[in-house]
Amino acid sequence: MDAAGSLEELLARSGPAAVMISGAEQSAWSGEIVEATGESLGLAHWDGTLYLGERILDPLRQMYARSGERQPTADLVRYRESLATILHEHAHFLGPADADQEAARGAFIQPGGRQLEEGITEAWARDHLNDFLTHLGVDKVAPGIEDVHADGYYPAFVPAARILTTDLEKRTNLNRGDVLNTLNRQTAEGQLPTLVALLYNSTRLPDLDSAEQAAANRTHLEALLRDGLARLDAYQHHPPGFAAARSRSLTGELLTRVQAHLTSAESAHHPHPTACALPAPRLPTPTARAGPDARSSARLVPSPVDAAFSGLAPPTAVSPIHGSAVPAGRVRSPSQALSR
Repeated sequence: MDAAGSLEELLARSGPAAVMISGAEQSAWSGEIVEATGESLGLAHWDGTLYLGERILDPLRQMYARSGERQPTADLVRYRESLATILHEHAHFLGPADADQEAARGAFIQPGGRQLEEGITEAWARDHLNDFLTHLGVDKVAPGIEDVHADGYYPAFVPAARILTTDLEKRTNLNRGDVLNTLNRQTAEGQLPTLVALLYNSTRLPDLDSAEQAAANRTHLEALLRDGLARLDAYQHHPPGFAAARSRSLTGELLTRVQAHLTSAESAHHPHPTACALPAPRLPTPTARAGPDARSSARLVPSPVDAAFSGLAPPTAVSPIHGSAVPAGRVRSPSQALSR
């Protein structure tokens, strides 16, 4: 692919590149990019506008000013971080052909919705960043950019997304990255239901459950996932190493609860046989004194029913802040863009 010859061209091509790399059916991006001031990095707004902060655009302006030159590693890292943000924000816009942004917005603010989408989006963007750079020819503009490492964001959410998707790939014998790619092509409306369906279908339950049992088991799985993912919020502002460690620990505990429910649900279709009382062996009658034979009874203790895990109270609604980009020649202030 020919290199984008300017920042404006790169931005204009960035949305179609994300769609092509992801295999998604559509993007909700309107084609408009607004340069934002302040501390904001990027935001994929629900109206389809992509907002990019100065901290994202300024390094890329420098990159094009030095196009083709060998540049210090520190500068390459800054460029890579900026481009990772652009891809992350475009990934938020991806969805199936019939995706509805208002429905996605409603799902995003439900417990677990934001945590799952941000984790999936960031993990996918990190994994496919070099594909994005190559497609846009950035490796020719900034030689060596594909070989440097840049730390990502959302350390409390990304490990959880990776653990959940890797676990599902093992359960379903899918290739590495298949589940992550599938979830990334969904909006927040479809991500958690897709996760629940994959978990449920990885068991024997579809062949065993009645329609009512299937609905109840899916509902319970969704409650477990929402509860576990919502708990990640407590660590999103902690140092990255600590946040990632807690994310891995909490997700491991979540998978233990999920597996306990699946095992219990399957076992309900194969109850333990009722214990049959066997006659006690005839014992010799003592010669000293006669008395009733000693008898013992054994009773079968049934496996405990899987405990119901009630979800935490829904977190305070979070404004849907997603990263986004700016179309060539259409830079306005965020307030002007939002008032359109």
